[in-house]
Amino acid sequence: MEAFDKGLDKYIRIVRPFKFGRVSKFDQESIMQKATILIPDISGYTEFLTKTELSHSTHIINELLQVLPDSIEDKFTLAEIEGDALLTYAKGKVSFNDIEQVCKAAFLNFHYYLKVIERDNVCRCGACQYQAELSLKFIVHYGTFDEIKISNFTKLSGPDMIIAHRLMKNNVPTSEYILMTDDYFDNQVTTNSLFEWKPGHDLYMVLGDINYHYTRLEKLRIGIKAPEKLEDFSSLFTIAQNLEMEIKAPLDLVHKILTDQSEKINFVPGLKNIDYDSSINRIGSTHVCEFDGDKVDIHTLQEINKSDDVVYIEKATSLNTGFVMLTYYELKRLKNDVTSINFRALTGDRKAIPEPFATQIYEQSGRGLTAMKGYVESLFLIDEKAS
Repeated sequence: MEAFDKGLDKYIRIVRPFKFGRVSKFDQESIMQKATILIPDISGYTEFLTKTELSHSTHIINELLQVLPDSIEDKFTLAEIEGDALLTYAKGKVSFNDIEQVCKAAFLNFHYYLKVIERDNVCRCGACQYQAELSLKFIVHYGTFDEIKISNFTKLSGPDMIIAHRLMKNNVPTSEYILMTDDYFDNQVTTNSLFEWKPGHDLYMVLGDINYHYTRLEKLRIGIKAPEKLEDFSSLFTIAQNLEMEIKAPLDLVHKILTDQSEKINFVPGLKNIDYDSSINRIGSTHVCEFDGDKVDIHTLQEINKSDDVVYIEKATSLNTGFVMLTYYELKRLKNDVTSINFRALTGDRKAIPEPFATQIYEQSGRGLTAMKGYVESLFLIDEKAS
C-alpha cells in the first residue's frame, strides 16, 4: 500500500506509460471501466506484527485473509492481496443492500474464525495470544479504473484506486466500520438499511477533501456464537499409570518445547524426520514422526490451559502396526523456575495399557522425557547466562 501513498504524481509517471504504449516481451492491454471497489482491511495488523513472533503472526493473517473471500466472492472479484487487506472489485455499481450484506457476512465470519482459533489454541506465543484483538474494516468506493492485463496477470490502477487506498487511513472514530465514499453513497436510500450511517470527511494531500458516510460494526460481535465445545479427554486418564519428573525450567519454556512440533527432532530418541500440516500447533493439528521401521501419526486432541497448570493431550497412531495410544502431559508450575511434568497413557479405545506393553511404553516415554528435560534445561541455562 505504500505505493499508493506516493500520490498522483507517481501514478502519472509510472502507470500512464503502460496505458499508451506497448511493453516488449509482454502481451499488455489496458481497459478503462466503472466499478465498485471493496477493500476489507484487518485493523491492528502493524501492532500485531511488531509485538509477536513473525512466523506465527504471518500464518494467522494469511488464514484470516483466506476466510474473507468466501464471504464476498459471489459479488466481488479478488484482484490483489496487499499485506493485511484484500483489493476486490465488481464491474458496475453493486447495490447498497448487497454491500451491507457482504460486509456483514465477512465481518461475522472473520470474528467467528478468531473464536475458533482461540478455542483450538495450544501455542502461548504472542501472536497466538494476541490474535483475538485483531479487527476488521471495509472501504467502499465507486469510480473508474484501468484493468491492465499483462500476460495472465491483471493489475488495477487509476486515481480512484488511489482514493480507495488513501481512505484506509481516516478519522473514523472506531476500528471496525464500513466507510462508503460519497461517489458510491450518493442518493442511496437507507430507510431499510441494516445500519445507522453518519457523514464524515478527510483531507488528503493532492486528492483534497474526500466526503464519505460510515457505520460502526462493533455491535455485530454480540450476535456471534461461540464455536462448539470439544470433547474433554482429561478425565479419562485417572485409570492410567503415572510417570513424573521435575524440569529446572519455567513452565512456559517447557510447554513451548513439548507442544512445538518442530522441536521434537531435538530430543525424541530415534526420530529421523517430522512432517506437520501447519507451522502452528492447534487442536486438530497433525504431524508424522518417522523412525526406523515405523511412522507415527500424531493428532493434537486437547489443551486445558491455566496459569500454573496445563494439560496437553495427543493421539498417536503407528502407521506400521496400527496401534493407537492416547498420551497425557500435565505441567505444573513450581517455585524457583521449576516445572513438574506428569505423563500418562491409554490405549486408543480409552483403556489402561495392559502388561507387558505398559512397561515398554512407559520406559520408552521416560527416555523421551529425560531427553526433553536435558534439552529444555540447557536452553534455560543459556537464557539465564544471556540475561
